[in-house]
Amino acid sequence: MVDSVKNYGIAGASQTIELGKQGAVIDGSDSAIISLKNKDGALEETAIANGTASSHAVTKAQLDASGNQKLQYHSQTVSYNSGTVSLGTWAANSTIHSVVIEKGAGNWTNSSASTEITVGDSSDNDRLFLGFDVSGSQVKFTSMHTYSNSTELNAYVTAGGASAGTAGIRVWYMGTRS
Repeated sequence: MVDSVKNYGIAGASQTIELGKQGAVIDGSDSAIISLKNKDGALEETAIANGTASSHAVTKAQLDASGNQKLQYHSQTVSYNSGTVSLGTWAANSTIHSVVIEKGAGNWTNSSASTEITVGDSSDNDRLFLGFDVSGSQVKFTSMHTYSNSTELNAYVTAGGASAGTAGIRVWYMGTRS
């Protein structure tokens, strides 16, 4: 509270405070919002430092980085005759938690022992998933693999004798996919 004796009877401040002559304005005229405006009343951008405590505001860079730490998934459908299908490229330090493949329509007609779907990268085609079961409805493979470099993931579909069928692939991960 302002000492009213030393400040000529003024107690408190106005709802808007001008910072210097013709300077920026802090506007508190709406009790729910504090706005920072230029001298003409237009909203201004505000710069802040990175937050260092749980009660601090964060920069956009910190916010974007925090999104990379959320468990997310990417879904894609393949067909019995898809061959190699790109599932996207994962940035360095992305972790693949698990891969789930769910048999879709078509029941993989005429499938054989060589009918298979694997998920991996160019170095190891089945690093993340191996063992597609055409007789079941869903197969999960927990891989927990972290890529140290940006890496493209692929689904490798081998039809064997199959003449129809689809499967949904869901890759659960933390990191960034493009």
